[in-house]
Amino acid sequence: MLAKQTINNKNTNAIKFIQKLLDMEQVRELEQFTDQGVKVSTHTYDVLKLSIDEIKRDFSDFFEAKKKVEFFSLIVGIIVHDLSKGTLRKLEENISHSQVMLKNPEYIINETNKILNNVEIKLDLNIKDSIKESIVHIVISHHGRWGKIQPNTKEANIVHRADVYSAKYHRINPVGADKILEMFINGIKLDEIAKKLDCTEGIIKNRLNRAKEQLNFRSTKQLINYYKENKTIPIGDHFFIQRVKETEKLKRIVDKKGFKNIVLEVPLLKYLIDDEIFEKN
Repeated sequence: MLAKQTINNKNTNAIKFIQKLLDMEQVRELEQFTDQGVKVSTHTYDVLKLSIDEIKRDFSDFFEAKKKVEFFSLIVGIIVHDLSKGTLRKLEENISHSQVMLKNPEYIINETNKILNNVEIKLDLNIKDSIKESIVHIVISHHGRWGKIQPNTKEANIVHRADVYSAKYHRINPVGADKILEMFINGIKLDEIAKKLDCTEGIIKNRLNRAKEQLNFRSTKQLINYYKENKTIPIGDHFFIQRVKETEKLKRIVDKKGFKNIVLEVPLLKYLIDDEIFEKN
């Protein structure tokens, strides 16, 4: 069943393509992998939402924006920009997504082209070369100065900025010092706490340090004694707490609606035009 984001049947194939892409195994599997306690698919939607928010700020409306920003490559590029976070873990490769982006962008290029080609074959559609090049560039440049390829298009710059913001402020593991200290009191070691809370040891140390800063403590022993007495402990300053709340809200929204469904609700879909995206058969 097609999404409701159609307008005069001019975007029927574009919608079909995006739906089929969202149904591809590699994309669906992004819901099974987490990064700092947040599903990769949730972060992906957040990058899409933040990109749309930026477009709203920069242009009076989407009709004006469409003259400067290619919406289809933006949407598709975002959907697949973190595919390797899933595939590398699934294949148990001893290299991270960030390392691949910095050292071997060809892997990302091949992975992106492969999934786009597979969808094209399934639907008997051919994306115009310029659109496909735009999608690939968005994907391989979204890390900006932390990657090998720098963004040099309007669409790629939008996605890069959205990705950085999402990673910095909306991918904050809601683990607090209270959960950590409770486990310490019960004799659980640092590496086991990390496994139980689905986070890194670095996250645990960060949360303990934030609590120490708020209470002007120097040692974890002081935190433990404080927690035993008060049964609560600060997780950080107001700014950090706000980011945690935003992350939790984002997770709830995507979990409730589902990644595919929420992507198919974005307003940009109504402005896609098949003839601008696909080669005529």
